[in-house]
Amino acid sequence: MTHSPLTLEECKIRAAVLHKQLRTADPPEAHLAAERLRRLPRFAPLTADQILAQREAIQRKHTLAVIAMENGYANWVELKQALAVAPPTADDLLYPRRCEGFLNAWYPTHTAAHAHLTHEGGYLLPYKNHFFICERLYIETLGLDPDDPAWAKIGWDWAKPADPVSWQSLYNQLLRAE
Repeated sequence: MTHSPLTLEECKIRAAVLHKQLRTADPPEAHLAAERLRRLPRFAPLTADQILAQREAIQRKHTLAVIAMENGYANWVELKQALAVAPPTADDLLYPRRCEGFLNAWYPTHTAAHAHLTHEGGYLLPYKNHFFICERLYIETLGLDPDDPAWAKIGWDWAKPADPVSWQSLYNQLLRAE
């Protein structure tokens, strides 16, 4: 199972959910939320029941801090700073602005794109929910070597590579090229 990268918006939503759970009329759910708040030094010495007794005074900043700590950060500010510099998405890496002028063959399904690849050659890349076939110059513009043996090992298919190790090698090169 793959997980989406953690985003600031997702963390805010998780904090809002925790805050709501803390104030719910469902005792087991509220108790679990109170236990999570015990991660914070301010609430650590208290029991879940003691936390629930003062739940109306608990603010969103407290639940934001809990979410930060649950994700390995010392506090909300640290998490916010870490997520402020978002890593480029796969779409950004494979279809950067500098490549927008290329005329590629676009397909709505991998099957259709792969049929083109099989008959005409090229390099099959994904973009959002589509697939496209590009030529050597496009790959060079990405900063990759179109003659790298890894392309043959993955079957020139980035979306469904035949050899995941070779794909990882190309992906690492792409990250370095950025």
